[in-house]
Amino acid sequence: MAPPTPGPAFQRPRRRLLQGTAAALALAATGRMHARGGPAPRIAHVMSFDTPWRWTDGQLEGFREALGLPAAEIGVFQMDTKRHAGDEAKAERGRQARAFVDAFRPDLLYASDDDAQQHVTRHYLGTRLPLVFSGVNREPEAFGFEGAPNVTGVLEREHVAETLRLLRELVPGVRRVQVISDLGSYWDAVVRRVQEGVAAVDGMSLAPVVRTPHFAGYCQAVEAAHGQADALLHLGILTLVDANGHPVPYQTVQRWVVDHSRLPDASFWMDRVHHGTLASVTVSELEQGRAAGRLARAILVDGAAPASLPMRPTSKGQPALNLQRAQALGITVRSTQLLQSQIVRHYDWAPRR
Repeated sequence: MAPPTPGPAFQRPRRRLLQGTAAALALAATGRMHARGGPAPRIAHVMSFDTPWRWTDGQLEGFREALGLPAAEIGVFQMDTKRHAGDEAKAERGRQARAFVDAFRPDLLYASDDDAQQHVTRHYLGTRLPLVFSGVNREPEAFGFEGAPNVTGVLEREHVAETLRLLRELVPGVRRVQVISDLGSYWDAVVRRVQEGVAAVDGMSLAPVVRTPHFAGYCQAVEAAHGQADALLHLGILTLVDANGHPVPYQTVQRWVVDHSRLPDASFWMDRVHHGTLASVTVSELEQGRAAGRLARAILVDGAAPASLPMRPTSKGQPALNLQRAQALGITVRSTQLLQSQIVRHYDWAPRR
């Protein structure tokens, strides 16, 4: 496969001036311009998913907060890969996103989650455009980021052992966990980390992991788990399709689980708890965005070269519980758990009484 090429606004110089020291000098000049009180920076933000959604909106909110440049102009492109989930559809959305970036002519590109890295960010590696990412499940080398002079960002790493321990605190009998996920390629790395995390929790084991592209297959896996596991761990639910190949909204998936499953369940994201998952030690979307915003500020204000800023995960996790789900499952939540956790009292999709 031919290497990706950037748009015309950011073509690589013929003599590869962005290698080594020359790259650092060229990229640092952008930061010095803004540090001297030059024009407000233009930032292109490419979301893998869409808005409004708690995960994507929280990352952008945290980014703006930590960037600390109120005058910055941030243009947003939504790839919306929950609905454009096929390989060809993602590639086309990536092409449109790159056209948006080229037309916007930003001083920095901020891209969130894995699909935006695969279809957008990596096309600008080795150009004069500084690149910052967040919410990335895969390892940086999967996108060619290692050793590139103009990219840095924030890795998304799940709090696996902490989440499973929280689940066991709520339901002491949990010993065997069923992992279920769609076929999104970025979940491969997450499954491996879950397997490693389970090994760190005494007495905990995994049933064979179930991966399916179909909503019906997901439902069947949930039903089958009642005879094979003590709890469910939900990973990918964003790209499941119905019998006609149409995307099934993740809210529909979560509502079906609430209505049909009697097993306690967990995941790693706050939005899942709001839609009916019992427990999570969440990956904070705000912290992901804040960390990315600090990196962008270091580049645009302090003149730091992106490659000088390490790619790291955020470490802060927040215990979260859905009380309505706990009550439906007959689980009594102790006062200490209530005090230590972020509490969700309803399902987002349910009418409020």
